[in-house]
Amino acid sequence: MTEDDIAAATGLAVHTWRRRHAAAFRTRVPVVNPGERLRLYDEEQARAFMSGKHWPTGATAETDDNVQWPTAVPQGAEHPDDLLTDKETANVLGIRDATVRAYATTGYLPAGTERHGRTWWPRRVAEARRDAGDQHHATPGRKPGDPRNRAPRPRHDPRIAEIAELTTRAPLTTADVVQRYGVGERTAQRLLAAARTRAES
Repeated sequence: MTEDDIAAATGLAVHTWRRRHAAAFRTRVPVVNPGERLRLYDEEQARAFMSGKHWPTGATAETDDNVQWPTAVPQGAEHPDDLLTDKETANVLGIRDATVRAYATTGYLPAGTERHGRTWWPRRVAEARRDAGDQHHATPGRKPGDPRNRAPRPRHDPRIAEIAELTTRAPLTTADVVQRYGVGERTAQRLLAAARTRAES
């Protein structure tokens, strides 16, 4: 949950919630994404705080109202439905976060869930991908021998030979090529350059 979500759940405008309750809330409920600009909190912990209930799991700290709140998520207490950022998913898979985003576009990973302007992946999805056994994530990219690795064959453009022939009679300008072949200026420049290279060779 964001602080906007928490304020809405308490029936307050976010600026009012921040003025009245944010300081106490932040000292008792840790963010799940330290260092990020948008503060996110575990929903169960946030709702437990709002209802004044005891939060039973994790390392706890005693507060002045004798309610114990977790100070950190203990190692091994991760939940399969935890939503992970691209960086956190990358840490699970041992790859770069850019590769996580690429996998999501190719279908190697699910597309993820959009929340709060970001894409998230459930921990179970990342761990299933990691444990799948094909190890594709460990060797991203095309494999040796893939036909797609070959350089594309140069295309034969009959206009180049024609322009090379014409330039032996009289010099051609970019404007001449544009008008004669109905192409853009950049294409005309490319054709003229290729024709000169052909003539020189």
